[in-house]
Amino acid sequence: MMFLQKPFLFSRVFLPRFSALARLRCAICISFFIQGAMFATWSSRIPDIKSALALNDAQLGALLLFLPAGELLSIIPNGLCVKVFGSRPMLLTAGFLYPCLIFLLGLSETFWVTALLLFCTGAIANLSNTAVNTQGILFEQYSRRSMMGVFHGMWSLAGLVAVGFTTVARYCDLSLAQHFTFVPLAAILVLMFSGGALANDNVKSLDAPRMTCKDWKFSPMILCLGLACFGCMACEGAVYNWSSVYLRDTLHTPDQWQSAAYLVYLCTMVCGRFIIDGIVNRLGRFSVLFGGALAISMGFALSIFGAFLPIAALPCVLGGFALIGCGTCAVVPLCCGLAGTCKDIAPGIAIAEISTIGFFGFLVTPPLIGYLSETFSLSIAFGFILLLSFVILGVVLKLRRLT
Repeated sequence: MMFLQKPFLFSRVFLPRFSALARLRCAICISFFIQGAMFATWSSRIPDIKSALALNDAQLGALLLFLPAGELLSIIPNGLCVKVFGSRPMLLTAGFLYPCLIFLLGLSETFWVTALLLFCTGAIANLSNTAVNTQGILFEQYSRRSMMGVFHGMWSLAGLVAVGFTTVARYCDLSLAQHFTFVPLAAILVLMFSGGALANDNVKSLDAPRMTCKDWKFSPMILCLGLACFGCMACEGAVYNWSSVYLRDTLHTPDQWQSAAYLVYLCTMVCGRFIIDGIVNRLGRFSVLFGGALAISMGFALSIFGAFLPIAALPCVLGGFALIGCGTCAVVPLCCGLAGTCKDIAPGIAIAEISTIGFFGFLVTPPLIGYLSETFSLSIAFGFILLLSFVILGVVLKLRRLT
């Protein structure tokens, strides 16, 4: 299958001696990395934003609602845009807007301005997610080999690097504005070089069919993939948004340890995603999906009950978050890859459809944990997420019967 690559800004000096397919693989990896770095830069500073805006747990939960709300409400238009205009121009657009919004978040000083910016950030993050996963599916079709694990691994690696940089920023007393200026500038600069190597999939013929409502087919397989993503994204949302707060408020850890759970989670997530393709080739997709779901449930159980141990509470909790990372590293990449194999559904539409269901996890989890924590405790709120993780186990068994 042939594809086109068009020059873009400084792309002529981006790996000029590499083949077009190798340049595409690197460009997709960089786009995943930029997306992960932007999200982790925001989420790793949530405790600082909570303190800066003087929010309690319930107010923080309400604020965190706006980002997944923007993601959810933009899913259908983003899917249509990716199909109509192509994933390359949409990914380039999101690649520049996402860092700009992170920069503005560092300057915000009020609840409602931050909420509005988070809503816009969610919409652009979802556009980036839909477009970059479509590029990943295109690469798998061109190369005829699995690469989704590595691509999503770049997203997780970016989170790991961003959390490490956040630790350094706190040690150097960098303000939010300074932190949220340096990282977006670096992301935009890198995109100026790599953007031209993305696959140009928006070449249309004059007799191409118009978009109709029939393009949106929620088949049983799409519904099951969406539910698996829902359970996984709910668990990921709990870790991304509340792991630092969990260590601070439940274990009363010092400031320098607040990001430890997030860091351990990302370490196992990164390592798992870079080796997951090889494991899938040996054991099969559904065995890996089931094992991932089981690891998520065991991880949340250990992080909840381990916090009550009089000795070694912190190691037990960190071990639990490590298990969660081992489980979540597989679910979303494998679901995205399976969505690209659905017949009669364009990859961009399939990704948007499972995201429509899956992002309800991101939408519901952060505020729900905040309200449950304010009413009961953060441990009880995490217990609810433990129950929710069992959804993935049931869905994987259903998926095995559908294929």
